[in-house]
Amino acid sequence: MSYYVVCFTAQAAPRWWTKILHPNALHVFALKWTGKHWVMVYPRIAYTEVQVLDYKNESDLPTIVSKMEIEGALRIDFDHLDTDCIRVPWLFTPWTCVEQVKALIGVRSFWVLTPRQLWRYLKRGL
Repeated sequence: MSYYVVCFTAQAAPRWWTKILHPNALHVFALKWTGKHWVMVYPRIAYTEVQVLDYKNESDLPTIVSKMEIEGALRIDFDHLDTDCIRVPWLFTPWTCVEQVKALIGVRSFWVLTPRQLWRYLKRGL
């Protein structure tokens, strides 16, 4: 079964808005277990980087987390997604790492704007 692991990190490019973010949640990205490989979906300001990682076992996740200095990680399964509904019919926020990960995992909550808010939202349960 494939699933995403949403990862939060304290490392981010120096931007003016990082001053208002929680120091342990400056950036968010996702890892996907496909059943054969780990795939990283890494949002950047100008593009989204997608990479097949060199890890071929599901049990390699702790190694990946420690090497990438991830502060927190949450597993997201897809049995809750409603694929017949539009995620957000309008978008008034910048296309940030949070918006890209929300689109990836199907989060519809428009008030979730920062990595820390996304962490708290996902911890409460979709």
